Amino acid sequence: MILAPKYKLLIAASCLILSGCQDNQDHRSDLQRSAGIWHKPAYGEALHITMSRVLRYQYNSYGCIQTSEMTHQEANRHLEVKKAHSAERLRLNHKGQVYPIDYRQITAIPTQCDNPISTSGTVSPIMVFDYFWHAFNDYYAFFSIRNLDWQTQYDLYRPLVTESMTEQALFDVLSKMIAPLQDMHASISSPQQEYFSSKPVPLLNAVRQKMANLSYLGEDHDMYSIFERYQSQLQSISQHYITPDSLKTVPEDSQTATAIWGKTADNIGILVLNNMDSYSETQTANESQQLLAAHKMMSRVMSDLGDTDAMILDIRHNTGGDDAISLAIAGYFADKEVLAFNKQAINQTGRGIPVRQKLTLNPDAYTKPIYLLTSQLTVSAAEVFTMAMDQLDHVTKVGEETAGALSDALRFELPNGWQISLSNEIYRNAQGNMFEHTGFAPDHHVPAFSQHDIDMQRFETYEFVFNKLNKDLRPTMTLTDFEREITALQKQGDIATIAVNIVSQGQSIYSQGFTTNTSKLVTADTPFYLTSLNDILVGATIAHASIDGHFPLDESIDDILPFALEYPVDHDHSITLSKLLTHTSGIVDNREVLDCAVHTANPVTSCVHSHKAREDLLKAYLSAEGPLYQAGNFSSHYGVAPEHAALYSQMGIELATFVLEQSSQEPISSLAQRYVFEPLKMQNTYWQHSNDSNTAHAQFVSTANDLSHLLIASMDEAIANDTPLPNYFWHTDNQKFYYRGNVAAPKAQFFADLYNQTGFVILTDSDPGSNRAGAAYQKLEKLIFDMTMYMHHRIK
Repeated sequence: MILAPKYKLLIAASCLILSGCQDNQDHRSDLQRSAGIWHKPAYGEALHITMSRVLRYQYNSYGCIQTSEMTHQEANRHLEVKKAHSAERLRLNHKGQVYPIDYRQITAIPTQCDNPISTSGTVSPIMVFDYFWHAFNDYYAFFSIRNLDWQTQYDLYRPLVTESMTEQALFDVLSKMIAPLQDMHASISSPQQEYFSSKPVPLLNAVRQKMANLSYLGEDHDMYSIFERYQSQLQSISQHYITPDSLKTVPEDSQTATAIWGKTADNIGILVLNNMDSYSETQTANESQQLLAAHKMMSRVMSDLGDTDAMILDIRHNTGGDDAISLAIAGYFADKEVLAFNKQAINQTGRGIPVRQKLTLNPDAYTKPIYLLTSQLTVSAAEVFTMAMDQLDHVTKVGEETAGALSDALRFELPNGWQISLSNEIYRNAQGNMFEHTGFAPDHHVPAFSQHDIDMQRFETYEFVFNKLNKDLRPTMTLTDFEREITALQKQGDIATIAVNIVSQGQSIYSQGFTTNTSKLVTADTPFYLTSLNDILVGATIAHASIDGHFPLDESIDDILPFALEYPVDHDHSITLSKLLTHTSGIVDNREVLDCAVHTANPVTSCVHSHKAREDLLKAYLSAEGPLYQAGNFSSHYGVAPEHAALYSQMGIELATFVLEQSSQEPISSLAQRYVFEPLKMQNTYWQHSNDSNTAHAQFVSTANDLSHLLIASMDEAIANDTPLPNYFWHTDNQKFYYRGNVAAPKAQFFADLYNQTGFVILTDSDPGSNRAGAAYQKLEKLIFDMTMYMHHRIK
């Protein structure tokens, strides 16, 4: 029977109403079909997917916080369900991300999530502390490797937390708890500030030192702008090695570029990668778009550098990013298939789902020699890149060990809204080795960063590679050319007399004097009045006296002083000679107080003379009843903790000198003669006493040749004992140590390079009071440094 059309319509309409006519299609979304409760093992994350919404929780054994709630319409815009291995596994991809996230099914949400904590800025500090402690206790993977007893941290700091404490006080407590981890993925951030734990990395130390100096000077600053300034300086030096016609950057013309590349004049390729996440010109680009941009850039790099004889691949200041980008870039150098890494979250809560990533064979791979430059700031995804590149035979690592922080940063929200991160994943290479905390050791250990390198516009690591490749970029410099340039700089800076001594491998290799006065002979044995180097001699005297058992460097000086040294705020450490010698005592030079004579060139010296004796000045400055006592005499007044940065202090030097004289009952002049001048055969060195018999001060006199004895002895001692040069009033700069003297006194320079075992002494009779003279002094120092390195390499 054939039904008429009107009856067909009637039956169809009935089927929509009556249950007897069924639609067998499943109209649920992929998310709705995944309804249930899922968690990410060892990450403290749970999802509750219902037919109408997706709830996300983060939890630890103390409590739980609901971090998001999305309708299915919202979730479908952000999440994509991927094929899972089994019905008990859910694989989700956040749209725009490269790698999916795996979850396992559980029967119920964690019990602490039945009553989740509501985040609030007014929540109890005790709750914040306990949630924070349990988050690290449950999920941090490396307490034993980093040698920190987390329970001891709880017992130590929990009594300091009160309901009435300020946000700043709580932030400081939490920061101190994770500081010993020295893990750059352990961090705390509030709307006002951020703290991350790290090793004492030279570049970060320089940033902190700069911040301290700016605080002391009362100038505005922030860590990120200072770091960017250093990035710009470092980029400028990299570009200095690259021929202008081959230079390219991403972004184009950026002063703080993600990537820089080009060729040297001798056809060595240079590729600098400063991060593994910002390759797209679109600021809102997601991870997949950044990965695509990285591939696009690397195609250009390979086209530009493919015919070079070798390549410097510089990741010394690469702060990480995405593993996907790291492996993508490493793939352009992969001449074979290798396992890049295995990773798995392993912590007190259990084990996560293992992840395995490989590099595939690239038939067009760059296979010429590659020198991978690393530093202690090479971190996170940059270390994953190092792990992958380390499997390739044509790659040689040069520089310093990497940061040793490979784990992705697992992020948690605290009950007060602050954010924290921690390391919960263990990465292993193809051989099963783990590099957390230790980092990747270079094949050739070369200092990777120093302020002195920036001043000299060069990189030690680049110079090492060029020497390795027999591509010395220094122009040939004869002694005649060198001395002609010194004479020219004398005229430019109006410097009447100069004396120079250059040392290498424990011996003097050049010494000479220069003068603009043809009637006066100047040699390296000509005496100079050197008030600006008094600090070095005082430090050397104290160091040698302490070795002789005269006075321990690390004992409190309180019992030595005939007056009370009083800090204006709570001070949690006693003053020692060691802290005075390294300018970390907390005592600073308060310029307002010390300007005893309005037009004096040296306020401290002027004040000492006006008070007749060193003791008078110190008592007036450091005792609460003294007429010169102010809060500004101490670093705490400027927001600088003594242990975080060194602030040069002439008053600290005066105090150290006084302590030594008090403990020995001898003047510094006779102590220096016995402990330094005589043993080192510094026969033309002495203290010239003032005509004023009422003052304890004297002026130091020495020669370039005599001072080279002190320089060589200091370096020999450090090399023999495999220790840094003692920072006794020297400026410590990775493996370089120097003292440029006080700008308010005749200019003198003392330089030691323990890595190259070189150094020099420069003495002049002038103070660079003008910009023109100052520029001449800078050129003079660079000229002598270049000659030192040139002669050193010729000797080697």
